[in-house]
Order: sequence, then structure tokens, then C-alpha cells
Amino acid sequence: MKIEKILEEIGIDGKKAEVYLACLELGGATAYLIAKKAGIKRPTAYDVINSLMKDGLVHKSIKGKTSYYSPADPLSLIDRQRERIERIHKAMPLLQNLYNAPKSKPFIQYFEGKEGIREMYEDSLKSLKKGDEIIGYVGEGITQHLPEYTEDYVKRRIEKGIKFRGIYKAVQEIIPYIVKNEEQLREGRLLSEEDFPIDVEVNIYGNKVAVATYGTEMFGMLIESYEYAKFQKLVFELAWRGSKELEIKNI
Repeated sequence: MKIEKILEEIGIDGKKAEVYLACLELGGATAYLIAKKAGIKRPTAYDVINSLMKDGLVHKSIKGKTSYYSPADPLSLIDRQRERIERIHKAMPLLQNLYNAPKSKPFIQYFEGKEGIREMYEDSLKSLKKGDEIIGYVGEGITQHLPEYTEDYVKRRIEKGIKFRGIYKAVQEIIPYIVKNEEQLREGRLLSEEDFPIDVEVNIYGNKVAVATYGTEMFGMLIESYEYAKFQKLVFELAWRGSKELEIKNI
């Protein structure tokens, strides 16, 4: 990848990148020499240099009556990005509160195919924190179509300390995923295939309900609605009471 492309991705693009690279190559020079090296007019070079100075990427020194401009150590670029990330982290609680606040109207997103369903599942890991819980219904669809992603998702869910409580369809495919329930922060109940003949998976968390279907129409739907999520949680709790404790020997 060209250095100009890398600089562009971190916000140093166009003439700013040209002038910054010219400064690096020259080490320290007058605006005239920098402009010549960058292939731009001197008045433009002054404007760009001033902008880079505000960013802390160029320093000014004066010898006699002449101004010289030298580049900051390129390692400062890392510090610059680190500071941005730290500011984002500080603002994240407020941003998450705004994002997760009850909306007057439901917000619905659709996700197509396996890639789309994976993207939908990632929302729960982004939205929840340690100690939070996902509740839901699990058929064999996800274990058949996304086995590798399922293992990776569960691993990252555990690392974040997010619990899962689910009602499972009693089929052989779920056994590898429930034998380690305790260590994988998971609790499960069981419904027979006769009573629970579904191939979809439903995850309920926060004010969201995620539905994934793995039939002929493979897609996901993420519904963000406080009232709807509240209703689905109540329905789940009723189903939870009526289901049985998981016993692998009965599958």
C-alpha cells in the first residue's frame, strides 16, 4: 500500500500529505523549498504548513530572519490516533445511551445471507457488557450453517462476560454446544422437536430482538423497539417455565 493511501486513511490527505512527506524527506527547510519539493505554490504551502502545525505534525523554528519548518517524529501519528480512540471511549457511554434509548418508532434492519446474519449477531457483542444476558430460542439452523462462526461468537461472548439463557430444540446438532453450558456462561431448557418445530433462532437483549431464519430464505431481521422487546421477554419467560431442564441423554 502506498504511503499516501495510509496517510489518507488517518486523515492526512491531498496537499497535507504531500507537504508532510516533503518535510520528512527534507528534514527541515524553508516554505519555499518545501513547496518546491511538494510541487505546489508557496502561498498554498504556507496554508498547509500552518494546518500541519496545528495538528502537531510540523514544528517551526527561526534562524535569523528565516523560518524553517521540520516534521515531528512519525511516531507522533500513533499518539495522535491513540488520543482519538481515547476520546471516543470517553464519549461511548453517552453515545450508547443515545443509541439504546427507547425510540418512538421501531427501527428494523434486514440482513441477507450468511454474511448478513453474521453481521446481525455482532450487534449483541457490541451492545452488551459484562453481566448482561441474552435470552432466546435455538433451533439447529445456526449449528448447521454457521458452525465456525458460532464457536468464535461463543468464545468472544464468554470473554465479554455476557450470559445466554436459551430454549433449545431437542436435536443431536445442539449437543456439542450445550455440554459445556456452565463454563460457557449458558443456561438451557429443552423442548421436543414435536413441540418446537422451528429452524429459526431468536435472540432478545436490551431493547432489541434479532431473528435469523435458515430455510430457503436465509436472512436476519433486527428489531429495535422497547415495547416489542419487553413483550418478547415476557413470552420467553412463560416458555421458560413450561420447558424442561436440559438432559442430553433424552436427545
